[in-house]
Amino acid sequence: MKRLITLLCIIATASCAKTSIATTQDNSFVLTNINIVDTEHHTIHRNKSILVNAGKIQQIAETATALHPKTGRVIDGKGGYVTPGLIDMHVHMYEKAAFTIALSHGVTHVRIMNGVPDQLHWRDQVEAGQLIGSSATVSSPIISAYNDAPLHHTVHTVEQAQNAVTQFKAAGYDLIKVYGNLSEGALTAIVVAGRQLAMPVAKHGPHASGDMPVTALTGLQSLEHVEDIYQGPLNHEFAPHRLPAIAEAIKSTGVPVTPTLNIYYQLTMLSNEKDTFLASIPTNYTSDIIALEASQNQVKRWLSASENMARHNQKTFKFLQHITDVLSDTGVPLLVGSDSGVLLSPHGLATHNEMRLMHQAGLSVYEVLAAATINPAKALNLHNEIGKIAENYAADFIYSTANPVEEMSVLTYPDAVIKKGVWYSKEQLTALRENAIESRSVWAELSTLIKAL
Repeated sequence: MKRLITLLCIIATASCAKTSIATTQDNSFVLTNINIVDTEHHTIHRNKSILVNAGKIQQIAETATALHPKTGRVIDGKGGYVTPGLIDMHVHMYEKAAFTIALSHGVTHVRIMNGVPDQLHWRDQVEAGQLIGSSATVSSPIISAYNDAPLHHTVHTVEQAQNAVTQFKAAGYDLIKVYGNLSEGALTAIVVAGRQLAMPVAKHGPHASGDMPVTALTGLQSLEHVEDIYQGPLNHEFAPHRLPAIAEAIKSTGVPVTPTLNIYYQLTMLSNEKDTFLASIPTNYTSDIIALEASQNQVKRWLSASENMARHNQKTFKFLQHITDVLSDTGVPLLVGSDSGVLLSPHGLATHNEMRLMHQAGLSVYEVLAAATINPAKALNLHNEIGKIAENYAADFIYSTANPVEEMSVLTYPDAVIKKGVWYSKEQLTALRENAIESRSVWAELSTLIKAL
């Protein structure tokens, strides 16, 4: 705690404040001559036209003449493709620039997995149209059994666990985030209280605590990190023969899993390629204070890793991809979650890297796209609002001239992103991203973190 506060104070003395400006645009138009990527049913609906009105998809038709627009603005899609906006289910954002950066790469919604009070304000600003960025679902501060861990809420007893759920529900958070080191009693109390208060719970680690049966996790919003299957149930053993039973047990809960391969890839590359990989990371995507803290701790740790550790990380990463593939083949719903903001992992770009790594692990492109769209929407209970391109859904989608099913990477720097019906061209997205980065305020970030400590 003292080290973090000292670090924050040091960086603050050299900072200067800047402002960011949100703009408003028309959120109604007709988009003609496009192909709709249906990630839920793994198909493409060709030669369609879409009427967007007041930020929602009002009508989808075979031809533009079948639509009844209330606006004269017509955009020719020129045979391009529209894909549902991407949802990143595991990010860490401690500054509002991150919301804009993520949106500029087609990530129209994020789930923040270590909540602080300012994120609730930014979430509401995006919803009100006062900030251009990804809409957000914000978790509580991490609830764990660690004592005095920065940005954690410590819980040891059943009463503390129950009070934490009540407290964070009242504060306006959207879900509870729990760590795997909670006692069986505390975890059970949080799960029960969450059900009673209609407060979703997501858990770090796809396994139960103590002697709890895995079925006790039924009803959770999600389980995070396949590395915790390797570190938990497998006890750091490369034991592929044990995976089918573990996967079936997880499947029996009906709870989706967020693999977060990207972050283990990040540490693997840092430990193997060291400064060469570090130089390839766009560090301006990560907030200044978080970047400095990471460079002095976790990044430094992996840059100094031995050759043996680097080889071990490579082997482990390949095994984590295998675990992901087994979960998918078993029928466990998977969610794209990048853990961006950790280890200098860049917002937006990390989402696409997670998708690439899941595809590399063995998932089909459609399976990956579903894990980035409709699956998260279902997990968030927003599947009647976002996650697919359909009438009466939010107009949150990506436009690309090329087919993303043939080459998924075309979504990384989209030709356009539509958020709440507002069309942002590639040029506008670049300008928004650059302005968000340039307009950072270290003072504001410092204030955000200090208030959360």
